[in-house]
Amino acid sequence: MIILQNMLARLLLAAMFVCCAGQAAAGPLYKVSIDTGSLGSGTAFLGLYFVGLANATPATALVTNMAGNLLGAPGVSGTITGSAPGPIAFSNANGGSDWVQEVMLGGAFSFDVDLLVGQGDAGSTFGWALFDDTSYLGADGDLGTVSVQPVLGGSPQFTLATGSPLVDVQVIPEPGTAWLLLAAGLPLLVCSRRRA
Repeated sequence: MIILQNMLARLLLAAMFVCCAGQAAAGPLYKVSIDTGSLGSGTAFLGLYFVGLANATPATALVTNMAGNLLGAPGVSGTITGSAPGPIAFSNANGGSDWVQEVMLGGAFSFDVDLLVGQGDAGSTFGWALFDDTSYLGADGDLGTVSVQPVLGGSPQFTLATGSPLVDVQVIPEPGTAWLLLAAGLPLLVCSRRRA
């Protein structure tokens, strides 16, 4: 029994090291949904952007599963590859990139975004907004942002901010974090099993 416990402890420790090693590259997955039902009908624009300062750590915002009543081709500036529904890769190089998509109001829009960041110490921000020809809709500015702050020699810090009741964001931990949480719970299961 002692040999089995030692082996389990070593496997748990190894799993924790493997899980923590991947955290420097990617963050959680953000599942964004925007309900425009309260805004009436007509057309507007959904703007997605990924910006960084001139010295920003190289990073990519990967948008997938874009859904909703999208109209025509988007207006794009900066370095963006891909098309809706995705994957669409936004670069933060040279100040960043923008995607402006005409949409039909009255329904829901959704997309997933994942931020992949290199080594460095200067941050970037991914944001989304809804607007028409004269003003922002649903908020006084962005509907939401996800900022990433790289940490030299450590895991990047991710900060989610939403500014509108139209927006719902589900945060799905990166696979490494999910495995870490699972691995952390295993000793509790073993202890509870022993007491039973």
